[in-house]
Amino acid sequence: MRDTVGGARLAGVVAVLVAAVGIAGAVLASPAFAVTGNALSDLGQPGNPAATPVTTLLFDGGLVLAGAVGLPFTVVLWRGSETLAGRVAAVPFAVALLGMAGVGLFPAGRPLHVPAALTLYLASMVAMTVHGVGTALAGHRRRAAVVLSLVGVHVGGWWWWAAGGAVLRPGLAVPELLGAGVFATWVLLTAGWPAVARPPVSNAATGPNS
Repeated sequence: MRDTVGGARLAGVVAVLVAAVGIAGAVLASPAFAVTGNALSDLGQPGNPAATPVTTLLFDGGLVLAGAVGLPFTVVLWRGSETLAGRVAAVPFAVALLGMAGVGLFPAGRPLHVPAALTLYLASMVAMTVHGVGTALAGHRRRAAVVLSLVGVHVGGWWWWAAGGAVLRPGLAVPELLGAGVFATWVLLTAGWPAVARPPVSNAATGPNS
């Protein structure tokens, strides 16, 4: 079991690194990308001025690979949680990764791109919220406070962006990067937190030895 959970933790970390390298590499390789003037998905949209064959490979391919590599991390959420709420977080987390892969499989401009992006961001918020609540119910208040604070930053960033005008406007990369950074931070923190040791069963429960 320890080997399984350890491998799942590593999968989460690797998924974050793959996504980060793909996005950063695409940004650096783009001839015209600007955080304040583009959406991240512009990097993976063939024909977009910010995109090239290199950026589409890095961005779209990186998201698909990260989504696939990160799925085993659900084991960490399921086995590492002490409450049902904590374990349930594995479900929206898996859904979020499917949305991530969908963003790469269906570049901007295709009918399924927006639904995939919404799935990624909404499911990631739900996963973090449920995990935070489960952590609080298990009595780990500091961990829960950190997780729920990250949720607040994630939701607050999108609220701030939506309050400023149309959501799909130039500069969408700003709240996208914030949301991606918060989600990645949560995965890395959860992967790094030690598993909670469960108390051994007392011999008193079975009576004294003869």
